[in-house]
Amino acid sequence: MKRIFLTGASGFLGGNFCHLFAGKYEIFAVYNTHEIQNKNVHSHQLDVTKSAKLKTFFNKIKPDAVVHLAAISDPNQCQLNPSVSEVINVEVPENLAHLCAEYQIPFLFASSDLVFDGKSAPYRESDIPAPISIYGLHKAVAEQSVMDIYPQSTICRLPLMYGRTFTENRSVLQPMLTNLDSGLPLMLFTDESRTIASAHDICEGLLRCLGHQGEIFNLGGDERMSRYDFGLEVCKVFGYDKGLLIKSKQKDVGMPAPRPKDVSMSNTKAKEIGWKPASVQSGLERIKKELESKTI
Repeated sequence: MKRIFLTGASGFLGGNFCHLFAGKYEIFAVYNTHEIQNKNVHSHQLDVTKSAKLKTFFNKIKPDAVVHLAAISDPNQCQLNPSVSEVINVEVPENLAHLCAEYQIPFLFASSDLVFDGKSAPYRESDIPAPISIYGLHKAVAEQSVMDIYPQSTICRLPLMYGRTFTENRSVLQPMLTNLDSGLPLMLFTDESRTIASAHDICEGLLRCLGHQGEIFNLGGDERMSRYDFGLEVCKVFGYDKGLLIKSKQKDVGMPAPRPKDVSMSNTKAKEIGWKPASVQSGLERIKKELESKTI
């Protein structure tokens, strides 16, 4: 069984990764403060910013591959705390790249569509990053550093994601369902477009890309949509009144981090290696079915 060292396991995407692949792979999942509630993974508390401890743990478990999902992924938090963001979002992936280079094992680094400025969508893997926020800047810097340190690394740029939650961290979907279920109005942007995808499909894409070393992949979905458009799909699938959705624009909400208008990505390259993301409607229908059947 392939032994995977997974960081960020207590996050939204990491929780989905563990849920989907524990049992199929021997996953050594590390967390900082929130313990991983999955009996089928090897759960370990580890501060990945401590390079010496990281190397000791790495040498102990001797992984066959590393999937690095740990990050400060809130752009506003990064904008307000750039030094903290730099440690987590740049220095940690650099350290992991050095370790993977030493062991000559596959290393996958999860980046973001926010490395782009939103002026020339849809973006391809060959397009040059031009971030407008600290978060996007640090992801772009980390991409370049990782490839410089270990050219056999794999980089996956991820979009806005939705899905079930298996940790304390939620996706864009959960607050929507909470509001709509309570009959409360929900303000959603109409002027921020992304190629949203489900965490289920993203996780499958990550493993597929892991076997293609030295490559960059865009793991965006097939549909370019705003958060308001996504809200309409949620209402349609879950049976809520779309009249509860209120159109808004970025300027209506004061945020520390600037947001690009359209960071939709072309996923042609990922589909050429067999990745098949579901439509948003199909992805939401799968989640609805699982929730209704109480699938664990």
